[in-house]
Amino acid sequence: MSRYNASKLIPVLMLVLALILAACGGAQQAVAPASEKPAPLAAAQEAPQAEAPAKEVAAEPAQAEFDLTAAVDAYLSAIPEGYMAITKIEDFKNLLSSSEVTLIDVREADDYVKGHIEGAINIPIRSLAQNLDKIPMDKPVVVYCASGHRAGMAVSALQILGFSNARAFAPSFKAWSEAGEPASTDAVEVATYAAPQVEPELLAAVDSFLSSMPEGFLAVGDIEKFKEAIANGAFLVDVREAAEYQEGHLPDAINIPIRTLAQNLDKLPKDKPVFVYCKSGHRAALSTAALQTLGYTNVRAFPPGFAGWEQAGEPVAAVK
Repeated sequence: MSRYNASKLIPVLMLVLALILAACGGAQQAVAPASEKPAPLAAAQEAPQAEAPAKEVAAEPAQAEFDLTAAVDAYLSAIPEGYMAITKIEDFKNLLSSSEVTLIDVREADDYVKGHIEGAINIPIRSLAQNLDKIPMDKPVVVYCASGHRAGMAVSALQILGFSNARAFAPSFKAWSEAGEPASTDAVEVATYAAPQVEPELLAAVDSFLSSMPEGFLAVGDIEKFKEAIANGAFLVDVREAAEYQEGHLPDAINIPIRTLAQNLDKLPKDKPVFVYCKSGHRAALSTAALQTLGYTNVRAFPPGFAGWEQAGEPVAAVK
């Protein structure tokens, strides 16, 4: 080869070599370096984390439903000897002079202002359950009325509501006046006390009975009217003790001693008049209030009782 031709060939070879080297470099850049890691998955593609289990909430125990009959039975079955009554004027006067007594006149306001036993406050019987903050629970409470019937019902109502310190002055204002004892027309300042905690359903039942009391205060004291009611089918209940009943009772009367009344409600009809009686009227008043509270709105009392019936010469039956 000539020197001239060789000189032309060298540049051509160098150009070819440069092209080969350029091609190899591009190929290497097209391949991802081995040390690079794959891109992470998108957040939307990540596996969801398990949720923590919800804490179980303990169910509150259901409150027992209030049993009105059981509440009234608790009062009736625990009635003490003497039936929460003060029957003698001298015993009543001694109590007034020897202790701090709250004396309550449950007659109507018009009767109270005409004359009352000195120191007595006036809470008419229909409003008694609405004025419990005027009645203490930590000292003696004595109630009276005109002749004793309302006093008995008032004591029964208060005892049902938890006032175990309440008693009745059974002779009441009539006997007090007939005995020549003084009456007062002076206004008496009424104290207030912490209202007792009473089961709402119990308070409502007692207040419903008291506040809706009709004229006559659920009593039939006239023997002729009482005999007329018997002739028209009235149902008679003697609430004295069994021994008293066996010695003599009104014809056709059944015997349910007062302390067992709430345990024998199945023996009392609701579709006819029911009359309760005892010896002299006090237990009949207690019984009337208890049964009325339990919804026996057909119940009335015969205040003269067995003694009045017998003294009138009416027929008497006895258990043989």
